[in-house]
Formats: sequence, C-alpha cells, structure tokens
Amino acid sequence: MSTEEPGDRAEPDPSLLRVSHADRDRAVEILRDAAADGRLDTDELEERVERALTARTFADLEPLMEGLPVAPPAPPAVVPPPPAAPAPTDDVVHWQVAGQRFRREGAWTVPPVIELGMMGGSARLDYTVAQLPAGGRSTLRISTAGGRLRLIVPPGVAVDLSGLSPTGGRIRDHASRRATPGTVTHVITVTGTMFGGSLRVDASRAP
Repeated sequence: MSTEEPGDRAEPDPSLLRVSHADRDRAVEILRDAAADGRLDTDELEERVERALTARTFADLEPLMEGLPVAPPAPPAVVPPPPAAPAPTDDVVHWQVAGQRFRREGAWTVPPVIELGMMGGSARLDYTVAQLPAGGRSTLRISTAGGRLRLIVPPGVAVDLSGLSPTGGRIRDHASRRATPGTVTHVITVTGTMFGGSLRVDASRAP
C-alpha cells in the first residue's frame, strides 16, 4: 500500500511552460538593450534574437541571457485551472511563416484576432472581398524577424498601426492617403513587434 504524502508529489517544472508572444518580445527587448550597451555584438544579437523568436518554453529562453546581468522572462505561477470556465467567444487564429510565401485573398473569412509570426519569407493579406467579422473591428498581432508583410484593404477599411513597435525595417501606409473621412466601417488594429523586414499597406485597386 502506498504511503505517499501530498507533499511528496512532484511539482511541475515552471521552466517547461510554454512562452507567449509577450514573453518572446520581452526576451528580444532584453537582448536589444544588451547590444546597445555593448554586451553583445551584431552576430550574437541576431543569433540570440532568432532563437528567442522560436522559443517554445521558458527553458529555451534561459540560455539566451548567458553572460548578461539580467534575468530571463520568468514563468508565471502554476495555478489549477478554474472549474467549468465558459468557452471564449472570440476566435484567435495562429499563422507561422518561415521563409515561404503565405497568402490569404479572395472571399476568405477574417477571424476577430490573427496572430502572425514571421521569420523571413513574405505574407500577403488581401481584405478586398474578405468576409470581415461583426463589430467593425479586428486585430492583427504580428511578431516578425525580417520578411515582407503586405496588407491590401478596400474603401471603408482602415488600418491602425499606432500599436506597432518596430525595430529597424520599413513601414509604408499608402492606403490612408486614399481614405475618405467619415466612410470607415471597419478598423484593422495592428499590434506587436517588428525586427527588420517591411510592412506595407495598400488600397485595393479600383475595379
């Protein structure tokens, strides 16, 4: 018969918890600050940033802070899941692009929230005849390391880039120059981080 006491049970290792986009972004920010202080050279920064953006667990982030006087992003405390939590009402779709071409165009259905990660390659999201979510708003969260992202929007759809945190790279918004005040019916809010690469917003061509 087992005499195991409750205190003898193995506790889960917090370092094996999965990291979020915010955790990866925080690690990249720490590395950039270290490079700005002269603690990392360009090659070390690029190599560590690439590993940070592809990290899956907090254990993957720990070695990236080796030799730096800072601690890596800490995992949250492990708590029991709440009982009978209701299912979320908003769908979040995750897309990952790594060196390839990614396209969404035609009459595709736009989720309320898109999380797009890019390491090189290119992505094109054409909203011209897409089925937009109800409520007049949708969100595009990005985390990019190089690559080219292009958004194409029809009249009445605006793109808000104010929540984007770029480091290097290039951002061009050509659609806003063709927007007519008072006619916006849907806003795509773009948030997240860019490390190099480019983001371009174009208005759909007239039929």
